[in-house]
Amino acid sequence: MATKEPKPKKGKKVTKSVEGVNVSKGLKKAPAVKGEVAGHMSPGAYYLCWHCGASNFVPFGWVYFHCWRCWAFNRC
Repeated sequence: MATKEPKPKKGKKVTKSVEGVNVSKGLKKAPAVKGEVAGHMSPGAYYLCWHCGASNFVPFGWVYFHCWRCWAFNRC
């Protein structure tokens, strides 16, 4: 005996216009910041090359870098 499956319901037809759609609006002014260092991140640090001793600026998050003077491969 075959079971009767319910018929799928039809969805609403999609309209091409965007009228009536809720779209978020931009803020009129920047939100208030609590404290002077909110959102601050360390920009980097200076490391000395193991080969020539030159000072190299390395951005935050980098682990390896090439020396600007002798192109030696360095690790932070």
